[in-house]
Amino acid sequence: MHPLIIYLIQVNLALVLFYLLYAFLFKRDTFLHLRRFYFISSIAFSLLYPLLVVPGLSDVFNFMKDEPKVVEATVFFEAPTMQMIIDQPEEAVRSFNIPWEQVISIIYIAVTLFFISRFLWQLISIFRMKVKSKKVSVSGVDVYELRTDITPFSFFGMIFINTDMHTEEELNQIIIHEHTHVKERHSLDVMLIEVLLLFSWWNPFVWFFKREMAMNLEYLADKGVLRKGVDSREYQYHLLRLTYHETAVQIVNNFNVSQLKQRIMMMNKTKSSSLKLAKYLLMLPMFFVLIAANSVYARENEQIIQVPSPPPPPPPVKLAETDEVFVVVEEMPEYPGGVDAMMRFLGETIRYPFEAMTNGIQGRVICNFVIEKDGSVSDVQIVRGIDPHLDDEAIRVIEAMPKWKP
Repeated sequence: MHPLIIYLIQVNLALVLFYLLYAFLFKRDTFLHLRRFYFISSIAFSLLYPLLVVPGLSDVFNFMKDEPKVVEATVFFEAPTMQMIIDQPEEAVRSFNIPWEQVISIIYIAVTLFFISRFLWQLISIFRMKVKSKKVSVSGVDVYELRTDITPFSFFGMIFINTDMHTEEELNQIIIHEHTHVKERHSLDVMLIEVLLLFSWWNPFVWFFKREMAMNLEYLADKGVLRKGVDSREYQYHLLRLTYHETAVQIVNNFNVSQLKQRIMMMNKTKSSSLKLAKYLLMLPMFFVLIAANSVYARENEQIIQVPSPPPPPPPVKLAETDEVFVVVEEMPEYPGGVDAMMRFLGETIRYPFEAMTNGIQGRVICNFVIEKDGSVSDVQIVRGIDPHLDDEAIRVIEAMPKWKP
């Protein structure tokens, strides 16, 4: 599997675990700033831990298995189905299977490019609004005055609002709310999760992260308004009264009037006991477990079975007008069902690579491999190859073989 795919899987697996920890333990408390730290540190750790390997950590916990003892057998073979497909291209087309790995890769790249394009377009839209808007001062805060009917929002140091749509009292509260977003640099949180979504759009838990992070930022901004002495009931009434026909782009801090029930409940919620702060220490064992698992995985991939170098292969033996496979070994392992069963397996399993087919590449691939004591196939190596795609397909088919009788 490609290292980048493995990295993405590791990152998203960690994000799933961190979200579940949040949902079960942290979602209902009132430690909003600590919750924000949890979101950011969880994402940052998930992105970095696949790169962290602690030597010897797997040995401490005795996770590693003993190295297998192998029985060496050198097998030289020519896949008759592959040869048949190469010599008869029309048959290859009829027996061609859909390359699902390539299809999935193309879909992933296409959707990722769509999200990247949308993200860039939203950035451009914000700066176009800035250019078209007039900069004014409201309650001592510089804002960009909009002429369209959209929700007030902030993006880094910029606040956008249509001042004509609100009373002076409402405008003052909205400015305090958005200025809290600006002062506490909430746009950094938004950009972090948005960039993560560009490549992890397929993981529903990343979307859950985005929803919870956005809601927590709204909680913090609401808290900032109430700290300024605004009456909570009056502020909640204004939130209920404000409705908008259009929302600004997704990568900004909107003056969000959706999910008002949760926001009002949080404003009226009793402050959580300080003793509950201790539960956030559960992040530490989660960090440790993920680093340990990654160290074990890295150690396993570094294990190399040392086997004696095989003797030079004898000259290949051919029977006239046949495609039979000849196996030359010192001690003959037996394929379950015999040679006929192996031929059927090869014919059903080999998928002629699309790239080799389109480029007209043909030939024979000779491999050797090791039969373990339990009959499994390992250490597949190309003795004589003709093309990386055909070589990879030969290795894939051999590794997919059922266990032999050693």
